[in-house]
Amino acid sequence: MHRLPMILSLLSIFSSATPGAPVTSAVAAGILQNDPSIVEGSDAYLKAVLACDVPAIAAMFDEDARLMPPNQSLLHGKKDIEGFYASLCHGPAKVTAFTFNHIEARVAGDAAYDVGTYKMVLAAGPGQTVEDNGKYSVILRRDADGLKIAYLIFNTDLPQQPPRVDAK
Repeated sequence: MHRLPMILSLLSIFSSATPGAPVTSAVAAGILQNDPSIVEGSDAYLKAVLACDVPAIAAMFDEDARLMPPNQSLLHGKKDIEGFYASLCHGPAKVTAFTFNHIEARVAGDAAYDVGTYKMVLAAGPGQTVEDNGKYSVILRRDADGLKIAYLIFNTDLPQQPPRVDAK
């Protein structure tokens, strides 16, 4: 069970609050700073997505990673995740701007997490853009090559579009 140490590390972070006390973000309160290694890693991810560098994006995920994009099934493993990003990069919409606001980004031993919001602009055709704001959570785990994404979930704040009904 290689996940147990990661789960225990994260539980030790979350269980350190005083029982019954209101839970607040130490980062939001100005007590802790976001871990620079996590922020640097997310900056590399942003650059790779903007450049449509699918191999670089895939290299940021561990072999057993899980990606949970909005309105889609869970993707498991590098091959499926690489396919998702290839479709994104070679589809009709292109990411033209992308930023993160890190609410909290911490490292605890061989595990880390990053929680925040994102803003993205997509070119959706000639003269058309879509602005997307949303939120994300990432859990990373350390391997021989450093911290790798183990779980990534992100959700748009845009309303879900009703399914298209084709006229017959």
